[in-house]
Amino acid sequence: MGRNYPVKKGIKLSPEYILEKATETAQNVKMSGDHVMCTIPGIKSIDMWVGGKELMVETVNDEKPPDPMETVRIYNKLIENITGLSSKERKKKMSKI
Repeated sequence: MGRNYPVKKGIKLSPEYILEKATETAQNVKMSGDHVMCTIPGIKSIDMWVGGKELMVETVNDEKPPDPMETVRIYNKLIENITGLSSKERKKKMSKI
């Protein structure tokens, strides 16, 4: 599933920045070209890259995540670390479109 996330003003989004922030939250973080790949419990693969001024993310979920609520919490924390926007702020920005 692919998604794009707005980024807080003042954050210079780059593959190196995404890599740095992802290592704080995710596991098995590696860079492949200009894409950053990682995993978290419940999500097999997270592929992140810069798309213009937005963070582009594509995920592959586990068949049976151990704790779905924990997966959502960790995923939201990962995206917040990179974009600078909480899930509430992201939802508010998306509803304005």
